[in-house]
Amino acid sequence: MKKPPARTASRWPACVAAGPFLFFSGKMGYSTPSGATCSTYAALAGRGPAPASDFAWVNRIEEPVGAQAISIYEQYRAFFASAGGDFRHLLRYHIYQRDKRFFPVFDRVRRHYESAPPSSTAVGMGRFEPTDRARLCIDAIALRPAAEQTLGLREVRNGAALHTAAATFSHIIGAGPYLFLAGQIPIDTSKPGAPLIRNYDDIPEQGRFLRVGRSHEDTRNGPIAAQTWFTYDLIRQHLEAAGSSLGAIVNLVVYLQDMRDFPTFHRVHERFFVSSPPALTVIEVGEVGHKGTLIEIEPTAIVPNRGVERKVFGVAGSRAPAQMSQVVEAGGLAFLSSAIGVDESGAPVESARTLPRALRAKVTRDIARNVVALQCLACIEQLRNRLKAAGHDLASVAHLSVYLQDMDSFKVAERLLIRAYGKWRPAMVALEVPRPSPVPGTRISMTAIAWCGEGKPTVI
Repeated sequence: MKKPPARTASRWPACVAAGPFLFFSGKMGYSTPSGATCSTYAALAGRGPAPASDFAWVNRIEEPVGAQAISIYEQYRAFFASAGGDFRHLLRYHIYQRDKRFFPVFDRVRRHYESAPPSSTAVGMGRFEPTDRARLCIDAIALRPAAEQTLGLREVRNGAALHTAAATFSHIIGAGPYLFLAGQIPIDTSKPGAPLIRNYDDIPEQGRFLRVGRSHEDTRNGPIAAQTWFTYDLIRQHLEAAGSSLGAIVNLVVYLQDMRDFPTFHRVHERFFVSSPPALTVIEVGEVGHKGTLIEIEPTAIVPNRGVERKVFGVAGSRAPAQMSQVVEAGGLAFLSSAIGVDESGAPVESARTLPRALRAKVTRDIARNVVALQCLACIEQLRNRLKAAGHDLASVAHLSVYLQDMDSFKVAERLLIRAYGKWRPAMVALEVPRPSPVPGTRISMTAIAWCGEGKPTVI
């Protein structure tokens, strides 16, 4: 395979291969060859659809988003061209947007590139880099072209018949025993106008178990309770249509509009996952789904009886909070619940004294004065312990997601991550979010996908 064209300088690889999969770091819209952030279609040298308007003022508003979207797609196209594949090998990507009001601009661009779109999740974020020029960031997982002979072809799978996709994406993409679902939101696309789920009256009677009959409580908690129930029930319908079930979910990423809704979300969540729950990550983002939605849930599952066993691992002496499993392994992939900047008691790390003894020895004077650095160390240690419990190590991580309350602190976290990983670097995306975990006072969290099959992940 030819080496892909050079892109912007980064300490993290553009792509990591692990078994039959390709994991991509977050890509932003840069012009070529300067490496500067795109702001106009002219910077793209005629590549892509160039959906410019006839009105200059409109272009000044929309053009940076469109140009950056084209740049990102062209980066992916160049990579697939060098690897002997194309966009049909994409399984899932995340569209992280600085402002979701411009999602239609992005959607016009992706319709140009995608004939059989993958599953996708689109959420509003903070900054992707300190300069704040980037409007979009997209990471992805894809099927290696050569892996089709062993794992099987990438398939667009049918979900619930009545619930169509609300934009240009597929609800479910299958690859061998794996099901990669798009982020699901509480919009009932089976009804005219795709009405928003607003309260208990918008869901069936069996979903109204949290209603207490008190006006204030039901008014405050009703929207998130009803939306969470509807979204999980929708996921159930999609999975059953694809020959799977809620019990076959291996990983959940939950995006909340307001982390104060976590307690109510969790009361619904635990009704759906009573035992052997999936790995779980919960973060607050700037905007989820359509206007008015409070939650978006992205599941990854397997199809039972396809030769892959779902295995759950916990860390000895550590109780997993929030009805989640710390590591869930399925086939060659291992999904880790989010590691957050807390000590062994579950409180936010604010001084080196609350870190485990082994970590305290690694704390230098500059780290001791930086809360983000201390919490980053705690996150890395949690990831390391979870991987160890499953029989793996940091070198098995294929993709790492880092959520920061302030992107200006990324350089601090990056130094510690590089020190922890040594010569090996996974694919990585770093994102600024209002709250990186349900625990108040935490400023950083991380989650990872590891490869536990034959061989180690490699940079390509």
